[in-house]
Amino acid sequence: MKDVQAIASQTGHEIEILSGCDLYGLHETVKEVGVDLVMGNSHAKYIADDEKIAFARIGFPVFDRVGYQRRSIIGYEGGINLVDMITNSILDHADAA
Repeated sequence: MKDVQAIASQTGHEIEILSGCDLYGLHETVKEVGVDLVMGNSHAKYIADDEKIAFARIGFPVFDRVGYQRRSIIGYEGGINLVDMITNSILDHADAA
């Protein structure tokens, strides 16, 4: 977590890292802080829906989409896939609004 904080401080961004909390804690933090995008498994979709924010399905389990278990999100190709997934989530949210 210290590495992530160090990188964020170099870019001038403030971030909050949540570790060991459940979805209720995440939802409460999202409401308190205000975010533009939630990234998480299928369970986090309900937080994004409730708060009307963009949602990128990442992690396990993803049970409301087909084929996500085959999508690489690490390494060079995975990094490109991850950026595509995040960008498309934001675009989908903008289209729905």
